[in-house]
Amino acid sequence: MGSGRGSRELEQERCRRDAQYFIFSECILTKDEHDKTNPIKRFPETQYLRALLDALLVSGHLLEPEQAVHAKAVGHSEAWLRALASSGILAVEKSRQVMATWLCCAYLLWRAKFRPHQLILVQSKREDDAANLVFNKDPFIGRISFMEAHLPPFLQTANFPRAGSYGQLIFPNGSRILGIPEGGDIIRSNTASVIFSDEAGFQPEFGASFTAALPSIKGGGQYIAISSAEPGEFMSLVEAA
Repeated sequence: MGSGRGSRELEQERCRRDAQYFIFSECILTKDEHDKTNPIKRFPETQYLRALLDALLVSGHLLEPEQAVHAKAVGHSEAWLRALASSGILAVEKSRQVMATWLCCAYLLWRAKFRPHQLILVQSKREDDAANLVFNKDPFIGRISFMEAHLPPFLQTANFPRAGSYGQLIFPNGSRILGIPEGGDIIRSNTASVIFSDEAGFQPEFGASFTAALPSIKGGGQYIAISSAEPGEFMSLVEAA
């Protein structure tokens, strides 16, 4: 019994210290609605996803640029990584079905669980789309709540059903993940630790959201924008990065 508890405590600490381990070991599962045979699965062990996680950690001020070995392995320069660390902004143009949004959700879960008093805003064009990434009626529906609910019991910290309400997850360490619709109003009225804009290129009010986020970014926060290619203000941000 004692050795079992000690082993669990070591695993908890390793997950807390190492996002790469938390996401790419057997700890975390996600759901793939397109896979009729095996819809619940681990994150695939791919170099580009590990590199993207490095970029998330560097722009979130949680990994030093020189330690981003996976990002460097795919050709990202240390100068680019230092620019990420300095700006706190990561803009990613993605192809469909590359799991970039899923990986970002896993990163946000890790950050909320293991960093106290984080306010994490997840923004999409519609509030319901954002809720489906965070929590929507049942922990098995929202993507982040699904990941939390499928962790081994000794790694779960959110106490469902009390931990979830529409578009919101609350953790016992004071961290909160909130799903919001496009626009700058909610962002402007909060000092966020992280703002994640999903499918940012398809949000007509993306520019207003980004402008509203600047005070949080300048105060040490992180801004993540991920989208399929679409002409507009998101693409301008990608090209400027």
